Amino acid sequence: MSRIKTKRNKEVHLNNDFEKFKEIVVNEKQLLNLSRNTLKNYNKVFNALNDYFNDKVSPFDLTDRHAKEFVMYLQNDKVHYRDKLRNTGEVRGLKPSTINTYIKLCKTFYQTLYELNYIENNPFRNIRCVKRQNERIKVIAKEDLTKLLNSFDTQYFTDYRMYVAINVLLDTFGRIGEVLNIKISDIDFENRTIFFPITKNNDFRYVPFSKQTKQLIANFIDECREMNSEYLFVDVNGNRWQEEAFRNSLKKYCREFNITTHITPHMFRHTASMLFLESGGNIRVLQKILGHRKLATTEIYAHVSDDLIRLQKENYSTIEQLNDSKKYQRPRSKRYR
Repeated sequence: MSRIKTKRNKEVHLNNDFEKFKEIVVNEKQLLNLSRNTLKNYNKVFNALNDYFNDKVSPFDLTDRHAKEFVMYLQNDKVHYRDKLRNTGEVRGLKPSTINTYIKLCKTFYQTLYELNYIENNPFRNIRCVKRQNERIKVIAKEDLTKLLNSFDTQYFTDYRMYVAINVLLDTFGRIGEVLNIKISDIDFENRTIFFPITKNNDFRYVPFSKQTKQLIANFIDECREMNSEYLFVDVNGNRWQEEAFRNSLKKYCREFNITTHITPHMFRHTASMLFLESGGNIRVLQKILGHRKLATTEIYAHVSDDLIRLQKENYSTIEQLNDSKKYQRPRSKRYR
């Protein structure tokens, strides 16, 4: 079958084209049983394409030049999500890892259109991922984390809920979507494990938790029993606590407790990973806990602090092991051999 090059009259509403473009790709990809997080990322990329091209060109008519322009837009002009919420428009340009996610998904979208004969060529086929400049994983300083946990007034349900949720995030290394989707039936108190059925890569996993967290969870379940919900974390109406509501509450508490560091839910996962390694934890074990398929992902994800690097270097220095330092601390009586 010959490839069909789609031609659109200039008067055709481009918004309709973008809706059709989205519908074609989503319908095709849903057959692959993609994770909810992947579909969420799809929507982000669809929206970005629509924002940039909606008054310029149909998504079915993109060329290689358009693809390059879109990547430059992501690098330099796209308003950062966090700044978009503040409506200042000052923080522009996405970080390299995010841009690479957009590029990979665009390649996937347009390869789907190509295989279904909607376009002649994939305009993103020759677009390379941008170079990552050793992005440092953002973690929460111990002082800020201690201050946050010690400032909650657990006499209030909302404070108590946030306190328990943060403890679960730190103890399970879970993503916010994974933790807020925990059902009471997913918790094995006898073996102290939590089952995460809804994960980023669609691979379920079991994660152990501590005796302290076990007691916290048990008490919290008793507190919420009258709400009669299958979920562990619920709102005041007994419905599952939503990710955006959690983020808004976290932001409010940080402001209330005078914590100036911008703390995101994912930073609890980063911080737990770093502290695990700093305490001597095995990176292979960490990989299993985090649910990463590749060790390289864990090595990037679990940022090791400069202090730990310095300490390890001092403790295991080759020079320290080979040299007798006292020998070279005596006064010199001779200048030449």
